[in-house]
This record gives sequence, structure tokens and C-alpha cells, in this order.
Amino acid sequence: MELGDKLKSLRKEHNYSQNQLADKLYVTAQAISKWENNKSVPDIINLVGLSDLYNVSLDYLIKSDKELQSKLSIGTIRLKIFKWFVFSIILISLFLIITLAKAQFFMFQHGIGTWLVMGCILLFILSIFLSLYFYIIKKDHFIFLWIALLTLSALICLSIFYDYITAVLFF
Repeated sequence: MELGDKLKSLRKEHNYSQNQLADKLYVTAQAISKWENNKSVPDIINLVGLSDLYNVSLDYLIKSDKELQSKLSIGTIRLKIFKWFVFSIILISLFLIITLAKAQFFMFQHGIGTWLVMGCILLFILSIFLSLYFYIIKKDHFIFLWIALLTLSALICLSIFYDYITAVLFF
């Protein structure tokens, strides 16, 4: 018996509608429907909530479903990768701020060209991180990858034509 069939039979045994169950788990009725029709699986937090609500063990819910076990273990790996990803963003941000402070970047008056370059660099870094995040977690990253590529091309153009851009902006 697949997980969806188990969830549907348990819900009916306990006389819950999909809406009532959704309210108890703080999810949508559509999510309950998808779980019961095997179109998606609940995350581990909702599985624990379901096992508590129905007073059944997690083993009963997932032990016979090898595909679900595989999806849950992949989710755990993605969560670990995401934690390291956030940690690396924090470290790189701190490194960037410390490097700029050491170079006394914040002590001088900078022209608009410098701030444009800095903004493009920050946008490039942010879009690369978002691209990686969406690739790791959601498996969809094309929009942020395009933003990263466009920002990189803007950085290249700014660096090549920096003198011309600053001359046009100030005169």
C-alpha cells in the first residue's frame, strides 16, 4: 500500500475532511489531496504531525514505501547543502566587508562610477548565490543564472568604458 492510500484511509477512519485535516496541519487542502493521490509527499514535519494525529508510527507510514524513503533522504541531503550554502554566504559577505574596510573603501568619497561597479558586483554575487540556491533546493535556476550573466556583462562593460561613463555623467 502506498503512502497516499494509507493517508486517505486513515483520514476517513478518523472522520476528517481534507479541509479539517489541512487546518490541523497548517497546510492547504490541495496539499492533502496531492498527498492522497500520490502526486507529492509530505515533508518530514508533516509526516510526524500525521503520525501523531492518527496515533500511528512513522514506520507504518513510510517503511513499505521505498520511493518515499529515497525522497526523504534526498531532502535531508538538500537541507544539509542549504545550511552550508547559507554559512558560505555569511562568510563571503563578512570577507567582502572586512576587505573593503581594510582597503579603507568607506573612508573616501567615491564617484557614481565606483558605486555602479560596486552595485553590479553585489548584484552579480547575489544572483550567483540565488542561482545556486534554486538549483540545489528547487531544481530551477535559469532566471537567476540569466541575471548573473547579464550583470557580469554589465560589469565588463562598466570596467571597459569606466572613464567614458564617468565623464558623461559628470559633464
